[in-house]
Amino acid sequence: MDGTSQISALIFSAFLKCPTKAHLLAIGEPATDAFFVDVQARISSLYKAVTKRQLQLQAGTNKVELLDFGQLWCYLNDGTATHYVDCDTVVYDLALPQDRNAGPRPQKSSAFGNFVPVLFLPWNKLEPSDSLLVCFGALALTQATGILADTGTLIYGDGLRHRTVRIADHVVRTRQTINEIRATRSNGEPPPLVLNRHCAVCDFQPRCRALAIEHDDLSLLTAMTHKERAKCNAKGIFTITQMSYGYRPRRRRSKPGAESCSKSAKLIAPVARNDHKLRALAFKKKQIHVVGVPALKFESVPIFLDVEGMPDRDFYYLIGLRFECGGEKVERSFWADGLDGERAIWENCLETLKAIGNVQIVSYGAYETRFLKRMKERYTLAQGDVEFVSRLIETSVNLVGCIYGKIYFPTFSNNLKEVGRYLGFEWTWSRASGAAAALLRRAWELGGDYKQKQELIRYNIDDCRAAATVADVLLSICSGASDHDAVNVGSLEVGFQRTFGKFDSVLPEFAKINRAAYWDYQRSKVYLRTDKTIRRTIRKSQDRNKTARVEQEMTLEHVPEECPKCHATRLWMYRGRRGSGTHVVYDLKFTRRGIKRWTVRYRYNMYVCSECRAQMTPYLRNSKYGPNLRAFVVYLLIELRLSNQKAAEHVSALFDVSMPKEIAHEIKSDMAEKYSSTYRGILRQIAKGTLVHADETKGVVKGGGHFVWVFTNMTTVAYVYAESREANILKDVLDGFRGVLVSDFYAAYDSAPCAQQKCLIHLMRDINEDLRKNPFDDELKVIASRFGALLREIVETIDTHGLKARHLSKHRRSAEAFIEQVVAMKCATEAGLALRKRIEKNRNKLFTFLNYDGVPWNNNNAEHAVRAFTRLRNVINTSTPKGTHEFATLLSIQQTLRYRGKSLLEFMRSGRMEIEG
Repeated sequence: MDGTSQISALIFSAFLKCPTKAHLLAIGEPATDAFFVDVQARISSLYKAVTKRQLQLQAGTNKVELLDFGQLWCYLNDGTATHYVDCDTVVYDLALPQDRNAGPRPQKSSAFGNFVPVLFLPWNKLEPSDSLLVCFGALALTQATGILADTGTLIYGDGLRHRTVRIADHVVRTRQTINEIRATRSNGEPPPLVLNRHCAVCDFQPRCRALAIEHDDLSLLTAMTHKERAKCNAKGIFTITQMSYGYRPRRRRSKPGAESCSKSAKLIAPVARNDHKLRALAFKKKQIHVVGVPALKFESVPIFLDVEGMPDRDFYYLIGLRFECGGEKVERSFWADGLDGERAIWENCLETLKAIGNVQIVSYGAYETRFLKRMKERYTLAQGDVEFVSRLIETSVNLVGCIYGKIYFPTFSNNLKEVGRYLGFEWTWSRASGAAAALLRRAWELGGDYKQKQELIRYNIDDCRAAATVADVLLSICSGASDHDAVNVGSLEVGFQRTFGKFDSVLPEFAKINRAAYWDYQRSKVYLRTDKTIRRTIRKSQDRNKTARVEQEMTLEHVPEECPKCHATRLWMYRGRRGSGTHVVYDLKFTRRGIKRWTVRYRYNMYVCSECRAQMTPYLRNSKYGPNLRAFVVYLLIELRLSNQKAAEHVSALFDVSMPKEIAHEIKSDMAEKYSSTYRGILRQIAKGTLVHADETKGVVKGGGHFVWVFTNMTTVAYVYAESREANILKDVLDGFRGVLVSDFYAAYDSAPCAQQKCLIHLMRDINEDLRKNPFDDELKVIASRFGALLREIVETIDTHGLKARHLSKHRRSAEAFIEQVVAMKCATEAGLALRKRIEKNRNKLFTFLNYDGVPWNNNNAEHAVRAFTRLRNVINTSTPKGTHEFATLLSIQQTLRYRGKSLLEFMRSGRMEIEG
């Protein structure tokens, strides 16, 4: 540092955007170009001139002085005027004593008059840093006058709008920033170089970017957040090259849905996502990396559209089109001088598109599609035009959507400027970027420079040309005929070498040979013909039920009342051998000494309809397994957690009843449907209660991405299948619930309109894990120790008196004090700051149980219910949405019965449909 003790408003403002820029300004290092400084200075100068003239006209006879900070000393003896001091000109002196820096309490005026810090902003939207800059001006005025202003003023936008800033609300944060600048200067070392969004409008960008490329810095990957970089740094990864070595191809997974149920479900590529490691690998190898099989095809005439707008005013001022007509490239630009010209350029653009005919909009990013939707909503169109614009929106192609997660260019991001320059396209404007274009447009609006207008039009058309260049390359990559060096990521995958599993046959002959080598096939088709022992064993198992002894015979005398097909009432009974039939039902008989097989043979008469000749019987032959046996199979599947195969084998071994595993699955499905009303009754009991514990876990649907939610209280448990982890399931299950919801810190639970208690065990475990990872974080240790001391006292009270509000109420004040202390802490470390934000966000949900009787402070009840499902999930292995819902139904009944001290087997044998208790 240069040793100066003063901080200018320029340096303070720069520090809020980029500490590196503030450091360079402080040491006086010149930038390679002063383009953005000059443009911003011109915008500020023009806007201030207009604003000051307007303020003088509004003041009338009132005495109002507009001053720079350097003119302040000339007006300290004038106590009759209101002095507006430009915050852009203030200087804060770090050399003054610390006690004077603190300043006296805020006052509105003094003998010197009323000094008001004012900040002029030419933009229509404000940022949080703007209020801090006003407060910085107030603190600088305090050093000169000895009085801290009560309020400051922001004058911004086209309408010269005013906003009052309460200085007291921002003093703490402003002084923290000043202390950070002081610490940086005293350290003598430049701050770590981190590229950010401000680089697009900074004259130091070429210098910083060159250094970042030289050091291979991770901040070059613009899509990578600060948290992600911090996690990489904690693992010892500081460069893009180091990150590239961490890439591992993801194993493909089976496609979810109905197709996943079949054994021949095809494997698909993983869901598209931006992989920083793969981007680092692509950049290191200087090759385009392609994931899966990207697709891009134009159904109509592609029209490359690029729109420029002013985000602070929601105003579009420039539309660029590029298309091919008659073998020639045609380019059109539509420019609006002001807000009233937006409609005109939109209508002209629409007429051009309609004249072309069958068109398809192609854009780089979603900004242009949003523009079409906004124009459709903002301006009234004819019916035909509405349909035309709707078709444009529906058929539009976003090139970024084709690239994201599928095609990785050897660039630091998917930004059009980087991808276009890699493909050889160059912009005529060297500073081309969306942020710089908005800056140049604002300068044109205030100054009317014709060259700036032409620069923007050329930049807009260059964007259209660059998008067309990218589209051509994408088409060639998708067709497999690209001239660029492209690598399919699938070629990098290492196949999973397995001995067992599905045989992926290259030739159909190999598949047939492989099927003939299976153990079951050989035993039933080959060894059966060569080994008498095996033949006798197989025949014995097949004839097991045929030789079973019948314990009871029953004759059904019931005559059908009508034909089920035509509803005729005249029915004839068959005579002779064809006129009767039998049906054997295998069941279980429960006695005081145990269980035994009970076989019943039913005899019945056959009937025929006199009208349609349909045959019928009074006995419905829907199953050959009785109700007790079916209840026992469900008991094996749910209570003992056996698989379908093991349950069938168990029944066969104990009771000598042949049962294929498919039958066990059918029994489970039928019983789940039978007790669906019982399941719905359980859900109603949950919603009508006063306490609900909730949690969620992954489902067992093949392909993943499915969940099972658990809702429970002290006597009832309900498992609910859901396709996602979204909060919609809470609205359905807890509709009308007005009790207390106990849950973990998943944000979806916050949408429930009821009192909530967050699980403090979850919070304690997370704090413990953070302490383990950050053993030297003193801020984290302070919060953890205070939380541990408070919770230990509460747990001791609960152990003595139980969950009773009259005993727990004595801890309310301590809990509130703990939260206030944590919220007021100024945390500098990432772990401490994250914990403070977490406690502040859930401050009203951490100690709710102190106000209620019987509400626990943890979510162990739901976790216990979740473990019951996870143990069953390990047996289920893979399933479908329907199968998971059936398991959820039966498990809800089983766990509810267990919570109430009842048996699942006895309940299903009893025939009752409602659970007592």
